[in-house]
Amino acid sequence: MPKPPACGKATVRLANAVFLTTPEGIVAVDPAAGWSLDESRNNPFYFFKGGEKYESARTLIYVNVQRLEVSFQQAIRNDEQEFRQSCQPSRIEDQPQPEILEQGCERKTQIFRCNRTRGAYLDLVTKISVGGLLINVVLSADNEAEISRYQKDYNYMLIHLGLAY
Repeated sequence: MPKPPACGKATVRLANAVFLTTPEGIVAVDPAAGWSLDESRNNPFYFFKGGEKYESARTLIYVNVQRLEVSFQQAIRNDEQEFRQSCQPSRIEDQPQPEILEQGCERKTQIFRCNRTRGAYLDLVTKISVGGLLINVVLSADNEAEISRYQKDYNYMLIHLGLAY
């Protein structure tokens, strides 16, 4: 079996690429069928099912691109700590690693559960360290059923996402 390309060196042709441009870098992504980019918001970049809007969507996928200024492990710990401070009660669980385009890169997938009576939600988060950036790809929903319903679309995005520079 061939060795995966080094981190940040994967090559792929995306049929319907959307370029997410930030001061830190450009990320190319091909969203799953039926999902479209909310052009009115930048970093995080929000994707919705057809006809939905940020204010009313029950489920969305978003991509947040940041400069990785600490180690990857420290960035994960910082994110966990910030989540626990912003949501009580909360729970964070490690998840199996899905396939990603940039297989040679450090990555971690977790589910973040905010269990407040009002405003409860779940975030399925895959963090990818590539080219000095931390790319967070998040499937956010108000319940487990919605996460399950759209996880295939989320996984599609992960294997169709790469650094374009």
